[in-house]
Amino acid sequence: METSCCSKATFASEEEARRYWRRMEGLGLSRVLPTDVEQCMRGWHLTFPAKEQKPRKPLKRSGAKKLSRPKSVPSAVKRILLKRSGGACEVGLVCGGRAEGTDPAHREGKGTGGTDKAWSNLASNLLWACRACHDLIDNKQPARAEKLGLKVRAGVARPWEIPVLHERFRWVLLHSNGGVRVAPAGTHPDGKRPIPVVACAMWDLINGRGALVEAVKRFGHADCPPRSAPREGLFTCSCGSSPFVVEVAS
Repeated sequence: METSCCSKATFASEEEARRYWRRMEGLGLSRVLPTDVEQCMRGWHLTFPAKEQKPRKPLKRSGAKKLSRPKSVPSAVKRILLKRSGGACEVGLVCGGRAEGTDPAHREGKGTGGTDKAWSNLASNLLWACRACHDLIDNKQPARAEKLGLKVRAGVARPWEIPVLHERFRWVLLHSNGGVRVAPAGTHPDGKRPIPVVACAMWDLINGRGALVEAVKRFGHADCPPRSAPREGLFTCSCGSSPFVVEVAS
């Protein structure tokens, strides 16, 4: 009865097409009924009313784009690095600290998601490095650099809490204002990653609050059973874990 023509059902005669039309009306086969029949080169087919085109939704106007944090290190931070380093390479694994620094090296860097952090371009997360040393810690020997605090693995610890073997100052903690302080003994065991150092005031240490409580929560020990009063030195949780060293800020 039906053959294919112009992507429409076609019939051998006009009468056959109209019978099918009447059948559609009687059986309610379609909510949209034909309006007429017409002939094409292969037979007769039903014609239907043109479909109503839905109005297009207006394009949404996006608001002003938020300014993203600058990817490059600000010039003010570079000046801090130059002052701290004296212009020489602070890494020194290749050049021994004798080469002139050329660019800032991120300790917690792109490979670990560090350049998306709020502290990415702080001086505590940067080292002024020569190109050879920068390439070594980023690409050639990142595992060795991590054990020396030159690279920092992304996690709960912050760059200013991780001791670093500085070419000029040796084992120190870097401040975001460009200062350094000697890392507590025992925080940089040979052949292992440095142990984070959490600095807090004596009053906060006595009362178990402030930076100490924040660090306990951040390192995931807030729900551990009650522990003994914290003291300066290696923090040992009641669960037996020792995630960081407590240092009383002077």
